[in-house]
Amino acid sequence: MNWYPWGDEALAKARAERKMVFVSVGYSACHWCHVMEEESFQNPEIAAFMNENYISIKVDREERPDLDEQFLLITKQVTGAGGWPNSVFLTPDGAPFNGDTYQLPDTFLNSLKINVDLWQSHPAVIEAKSVKLAALLSTLLIQQAERTTLSASFFQDAAFELIDEVDPFNGGIGEAVKFPQEPLFLFLMDQAERSGDADLLEAVTGMLDGMIIGGIQDQIGGGFHRYAVDPEWHVPHFEKMLYNQALSGRLLIRAYSATGEIRYQRAANRLFDFVLRDLTAPSGGFYSALDADSVNADGDFLEGAYYTWTPEELAPLGDKAGLFAKLFQVDDNGDLDGRNVLNMAALPADLADEAGLTERAFYAQLDAMLGTMLEVRNTRLPPFRDEKIVVGWNAGMIETLAEASLRLDRPELFDAAAKAANFILDEMRDGDVLNRVFINGKAGVAAQLPDYAGFGLALMALHDFDPDATRRSTWLEAAIDMARAVQTRFGTAETGYFMTASTDGIARMIPVDDTSLQAGNAQALALFARLADRANVPDIQRAGQVLTSTLSGLAKAAPKKRAASLKAVEEFQAQQIGTVLYRSEGNVRVVIEKAQTGAFSLSFEVRAGWHVNSNTPLEEYFIPTALTVENADIQRLDYPDATIKSLGFNDEPLSLYEGQFSIGGIVSPDGNGTPPILTVEFQACSDEICLQPEKLNFTLW
Repeated sequence: MNWYPWGDEALAKARAERKMVFVSVGYSACHWCHVMEEESFQNPEIAAFMNENYISIKVDREERPDLDEQFLLITKQVTGAGGWPNSVFLTPDGAPFNGDTYQLPDTFLNSLKINVDLWQSHPAVIEAKSVKLAALLSTLLIQQAERTTLSASFFQDAAFELIDEVDPFNGGIGEAVKFPQEPLFLFLMDQAERSGDADLLEAVTGMLDGMIIGGIQDQIGGGFHRYAVDPEWHVPHFEKMLYNQALSGRLLIRAYSATGEIRYQRAANRLFDFVLRDLTAPSGGFYSALDADSVNADGDFLEGAYYTWTPEELAPLGDKAGLFAKLFQVDDNGDLDGRNVLNMAALPADLADEAGLTERAFYAQLDAMLGTMLEVRNTRLPPFRDEKIVVGWNAGMIETLAEASLRLDRPELFDAAAKAANFILDEMRDGDVLNRVFINGKAGVAAQLPDYAGFGLALMALHDFDPDATRRSTWLEAAIDMARAVQTRFGTAETGYFMTASTDGIARMIPVDDTSLQAGNAQALALFARLADRANVPDIQRAGQVLTSTLSGLAKAAPKKRAASLKAVEEFQAQQIGTVLYRSEGNVRVVIEKAQTGAFSLSFEVRAGWHVNSNTPLEEYFIPTALTVENADIQRLDYPDATIKSLGFNDEPLSLYEGQFSIGGIVSPDGNGTPPILTVEFQACSDEICLQPEKLNFTLW
């Protein structure tokens, strides 16, 4: 077949020859894309017909998410559903009139012929349909809502409405095909951490538990497949995408921080080990995906061949083969043509109890068996690896790895994150312009809103979690550059930012709906919110205020589709939630360390030239640095010794905290079932000015 890339050459040829345009949108790890390629596009009869009657364009949805979103919307409007491969038909002038997903070869060829016959016999019918469809798409791609302000209670109310849709048996949302929907569950996790509500936390951990024991987790190699084709997370669609590892990994480390449960720690560690082992380029960037399909022992190219097992293939385990088969439900029936997807029979803690072992002892035995099976699997032909390095996807992984380095006490994760970020800065940036994709030694494709905003968030995470304080300002300045690029390249906060810097395709879109990743505008607002807490940047602060109002009405209208926007709006209006927090224009950094025993320590870093008042200021009108606790009794509370000194604005001596200091203590829950919530209040001042008093909240699960 004669394929063209999307661009002026193909569209001009279609206009000149008055041929319809066929657009196929897919991605390298897509199973059904491979099937349609083999069945239809490599079929001589079909290929010859298409070459004669169409100008055919191939689009990689990972390189061009803006085009993917537009063409997917066409198919959804025509058929009521969408997916990949996505086949879209345009007039010679580039206007859409038809679309569909995978079709069998005979059905596809028939569709090709019907469209050609209709175009040749009744072109006015097709053109009229295309005009109406293009107008509808333009409206849908630029979504607007009445500007509003969301009340403090709205966010939790929305969260409780969302958990009503959670599957109470298997976790997650969905009755058939199950996607992790990480942006939505990150919002629920954020709400749980803000309020200490056990039901919200359970909604998150319930999904993670289903994923951990299910076949959607690569039980041998770590990490997660893209989605499951059943509600029990049992049989996955086997491609492994970088963005799933980034966001599922973030959920795991936050669940571990909240609960202390070993299974979340272990699943997170194994996920990150997989990313460092199999998805990391020598240069430091992260590859995009592993294919769903691979070659089996008979030379057949099949979905899941690399990941599935028969009882006979467990022989290398020796006398442990029976135990392994019982733990992972391997039998002669199988899930896919007699082969088994590995699913744990129950939660690891329950299996450990059944075996009379501690959970850690159980994992030690389990990991020994999994190590053996990984060696066996390494003798198989692995799935194809898509070695594109995509900025927006790398950004998500960088952000997660930086946070995980502290929460899991793994400094090497921060080093991997920093190396990836420096690769992007050095190899994928041309002056102040980012490229989206790096492949075969070259960077190309103009970066889009999620790339700039997402990479800005990644740089913010490196700033927050860098153990070397001398490097933090460099990360911060680079993040500010990304935020300013969002403002100058993608339109205005008043309408919401556009996906691209210029129009291409049907229309220029404003991304507000979450997909597998957070919507571009949600990421932009989150970036503005975090910068407002860490630097004195009035233009970014103003843009954040405007974008908050813009997104609030849109998020209120469809919380399920725009959960990341809800999370970002609350972050801008209230505060970010996490282990490391900044306030007072970045002059105060606070890190919480907590233990399951109720002990905690808040470590402060106050920038040179600044101070906060001590717990016992010498003048009663000064605001003390003070810690209060809800839902608990304070057993012990330790403030540091104050420094007594005079400053230029006041001749009288002052009682201050400067530099680095800690406030620690021990609390015991009061028995009402809600975890303790710490609130620390302080006011940052220099020798010349005092900023507004600040409050930070931390939940002690």
